[in-house]
Amino acid sequence: MYRIAIQPDEISLPHGRTQSFSNRWIELLPQWGHEPVVVDAEKRDFFDRVAACDGFMWTILQSVNSRHFGRRVLAALEHGMGIPVFPSWETIWHFDDKIGQDYLLRAANIPTPDTHVFWYRRDAVEFCRAAKYPLVLKLAAGIMSRNVTLARDFAEAEYWINRMFGAGVVSLEKPQIGGIRGARQRLRDAVRLLAKGIPPGVSPFAEVQRSYFFAQEFLAGNEFDHRVTVVGNRAFAFRRHNRPNDFRASGSGRIDWDQSKIDPAMVRLAFGAQRKLGAQSLAIDGLYRNGEPVVGEISYIYEGWAVAACPGHWELHGEPHDGRLDWVEGSVRPDDAILEDFLALVARRKGEARPPEGGGRRRLQLAAETSLQLAGGH
Repeated sequence: MYRIAIQPDEISLPHGRTQSFSNRWIELLPQWGHEPVVVDAEKRDFFDRVAACDGFMWTILQSVNSRHFGRRVLAALEHGMGIPVFPSWETIWHFDDKIGQDYLLRAANIPTPDTHVFWYRRDAVEFCRAAKYPLVLKLAAGIMSRNVTLARDFAEAEYWINRMFGAGVVSLEKPQIGGIRGARQRLRDAVRLLAKGIPPGVSPFAEVQRSYFFAQEFLAGNEFDHRVTVVGNRAFAFRRHNRPNDFRASGSGRIDWDQSKIDPAMVRLAFGAQRKLGAQSLAIDGLYRNGEPVVGEISYIYEGWAVAACPGHWELHGEPHDGRLDWVEGSVRPDDAILEDFLALVARRKGEARPPEGGGRRRLQLAAETSLQLAGGH
């Protein structure tokens, strides 16, 4: 029996959904013959309690506090205690950091759209004067297409350059300062400030971004992206169609789970990225650049219900570029797959062939099918 320390997590998703991988792990561990130990990283006894366990798991979320706090705790445990953690440093350090992701993907020779990061205003202006438009502009942090916009000419690009190298911004949405809509927004902001003391634009996801400029080529003709999520040796995939009259697919909610429409090259690209980066869990946004698959962005975490709704997954036998891809029928929850892989990691660290009570594909499928039935389907 293994004792696994778990930091609780919960996040509100669109359309009234909530997600908590930790609740699922706490539920499954006793069923699989192991003991969950619920811990609190803010308590003084946290490190002592984790030291008495065989591993630590914490699905850190996109809020500013969670990201900064969680990454530091995970790194400290993995480095200082030397115990298995999920997510590992290789899996998490670039989370919600598009600049870090760009540097990492380029260093690992993983194909991406042509991307430029500037740290000085003059360099950004010089580039944008000669650039081909439209240009995709991004902030380093932001999820579900937040903080991603299109600059259609130099004037738009210069507007954001001036703001990024000035006071900074918390989003790439231009403020509504005129007309009835602008007046209403200013009134809401004033009431919010007076009633709750909360300045305009402040949210758990808001973080001032400044002193850099991130520009990426616009890849025309991509009416959808491939969202491929790799957990261990399992790849789950679906297509996300763009929002109406928009170039962005992330967060659109327009999902197609038909596995016959998935490009195997996108699945291979995701497996290749996951293996090169050594990630326990990795989701890619796959696009086409001149007909070739490229990675737009990556993340270690995602909406688990959408992955579980996939009718099956692919398993890779061999190398990503030419290995055999086997289709495995049946729904599998990603949080279940993460836990099974983590228990196997703990077993390897202990020199054991497999964790007590083992695991297995059919058990994961049954668990996922039961969960979907209780939830009333997709």
